[in-house]
Amino acid sequence: MNSITITSFSEYISHVEHYYGRNHLFRGLKKKSYPLIPKIGRKNYVQRCSGEAEQQLFELQDLEERTMNDFIKMSVPHMDLRDMNPWDQWTIGQHHGLPTRFLDWTENPLIAAYFATEDATDDVAICVTDRTQFNVGTDDLPDIFSLPEDDDVLLHIPSYINARIIAQKGVFTVHRNPTLPLDQTKINGVLCNVDQLIVPKEALQEFVKDLDWFGINRSFIYPGLDGLAYYLDFKAKGGID
Repeated sequence: MNSITITSFSEYISHVEHYYGRNHLFRGLKKKSYPLIPKIGRKNYVQRCSGEAEQQLFELQDLEERTMNDFIKMSVPHMDLRDMNPWDQWTIGQHHGLPTRFLDWTENPLIAAYFATEDATDDVAICVTDRTQFNVGTDDLPDIFSLPEDDDVLLHIPSYINARIIAQKGVFTVHRNPTLPLDQTKINGVLCNVDQLIVPKEALQEFVKDLDWFGINRSFIYPGLDGLAYYLDFKAKGGID
């Protein structure tokens, strides 16, 4: 992974404009040490699985499927997902925090910077990857466990099924092996290319203020009264002057 230190918001904008384009995807990490693995592949889920690596992956998939099935059944009073396209079901589950093999990305570098810096207390990172590395085409696949043999990672572009997806310009990488970091995964025979833009903790406060100046704050990222109230509370506590 190629790492670059960014010390200000203006430097970040300049770097993005100079080196990246519309084919690039961005992901914010609240700690630069966080690996690029989906939630279901993290330690607290993997440690529930036994056996060798192949058996662990089988048990992780079973855990993932059971969790989603429970979500579909129990969410009916709030949103009836039962007749929805499976990819849309998983998208909604991902956005509400279910452990899945989806990894969130955004097409908007400002959104990624917000997710990296919001409430952060340590050095953060914005990871960048080129979307053209991945095959796209989940429409013909029955579910997330049906990736073609040649695809260890597939790009899923979700339907605009809720306001958050629209606001966050969200897309997902879908991982055959969710325990393997993306930058250690081979795509078409070569390691996936990922840049890591590191923002030191000393620069975070000004970074957050500049993002707010550009209209990127909690009320924008999470449309609705909850996001608005959180943002106003943050301002009232002095988070943004």
